[in-house]
Amino acid sequence: MATLTPSLSLTMDYSSVGTTTGNVLVNVDDTLTVTNPSINLARMAVSSTGATNIRTTSESAINYVYLKNISEANVIVVKTDGAVAFADLNPGEFAFLPLKGNVGLEVQSDAGTCILEYGYWTKG
Repeated sequence: MATLTPSLSLTMDYSSVGTTTGNVLVNVDDTLTVTNPSINLARMAVSSTGATNIRTTSESAINYVYLKNISEANVIVVKTDGAVAFADLNPGEFAFLPLKGNVGLEVQSDAGTCILEYGYWTKG
């Protein structure tokens, strides 16, 4: 088994016009035990003509999933393998999430073809 160390840092930018006031400084680190199967980092073309599976409903293990829309245009819609959309990744946006087993994960572009950078690791 191996470990995956995700880190998240959120800091409020007070120099922007229209931002809310208050303190937003969040730093979170974790150490996750992972095992095979895994894909450390890969890229794929995501089309608008049909969904592309990353994980299927037949896979029962919990997975930690990283997704990033590398494209300069178009949105990548993130869905369960049952076609229930739950997130939109605009160009340059990313997500890291624990994926429940037997739910599956698929992606589809809202228009044209996008490039998705992704990885997943099975919870150990």
